[in-house]
Amino acid sequence: MPDDARQPQQTREPAVRGQPAVDPAVWTGADMTVRDDWVYTLTADDLAALRETAAAIRRRIGDDPNGLLDIDTAAADLGEFAAPMSEIVHQLRDGRGFQLIRGMPVAEWDRLDLAIAYWVIGGQIGEPLSNNPEGDMIGHVTDLGKDYENPNHRGYQTSAHMLFHTDQCDVVSLLCLQTAKSGGRSKIVSAPAVHNEMIARRPDLVEELTADMYWTKHGETMPGEYPWYRMAVVNYHEGYLTVAGGYKHIEKGHALPGNPPLTAAQKEAFALLAELNEELHLSMSFEVGDIQLLNSHVTMHSRTSYEDWPEPEKRRRLWRLWLRNPDIRPRPEAFEHRTRGIIAPDAHPRIVL
Repeated sequence: MPDDARQPQQTREPAVRGQPAVDPAVWTGADMTVRDDWVYTLTADDLAALRETAAAIRRRIGDDPNGLLDIDTAAADLGEFAAPMSEIVHQLRDGRGFQLIRGMPVAEWDRLDLAIAYWVIGGQIGEPLSNNPEGDMIGHVTDLGKDYENPNHRGYQTSAHMLFHTDQCDVVSLLCLQTAKSGGRSKIVSAPAVHNEMIARRPDLVEELTADMYWTKHGETMPGEYPWYRMAVVNYHEGYLTVAGGYKHIEKGHALPGNPPLTAAQKEAFALLAELNEELHLSMSFEVGDIQLLNSHVTMHSRTSYEDWPEPEKRRRLWRLWLRNPDIRPRPEAFEHRTRGIIAPDAHPRIVL
């Protein structure tokens, strides 16, 4: 593969079907391991500004986190943190497509103040979406003993190794509250870089991924809806490349009654995709107080399996925000299914900490 198709790029050119993408979101794990510009460590001034903002909001909502649902956090005064946050949003939308914020005071702050600050940070990026059929606007990523192979279960409710995928939102945010006893490393990969490498090796398999496939809804449906939706993995739209990762979603979707099985060529394409994800990914530790932000149109993520603590109060737990922002990237109409959150009969917005 030409070196310039794998190297970090500062400009974007219109994406052309069957051609390597020229995009600032093209990078490799090897590139990022020798750089640290993707990590932003909160300063004392940043934390003071966030604390002040949280205090002001708490005076309005009291001790009920659900009061956040009625607060316009996009208009919050971030003080010293405004400029760094603006650059973070720029990197998510027009740059590398991911950012790690380090240093949220999980142990030092009251849990509600922490949630308010986290909600405010998310509000600078987009509109929060429901994470599950219960309507949780701050999702809890923790092992609930679910089965990763079950079409109605989601991987974040297990401790299993998760395949590379993208979430059902424009930007996903994860705040680490507690780590596992061992394992649970985060892995991310540039979807445009993987696309470019596939173009170089097997352009015919890239073409296989441009066809619509069946994606399971994990049983999270409204009455009368199909238990699946159709969408391609590789999409070219308005001059932008957008990739939707989620082999497990697709495997489960094609296994639903009445849907066709995946073809041999499609399975071969997914096998190469998985190989390149591992080849090009960036692995990182996920420490208490870290916030990981990912543009879901250009960054796929995974997690290694983990062993949790036996004590329930010590078990691995992340807070998750799914954020919607149509300005993040032009997207095909089919992506409406991927950027609306979970819509289900009992999905009434709520915040449970």
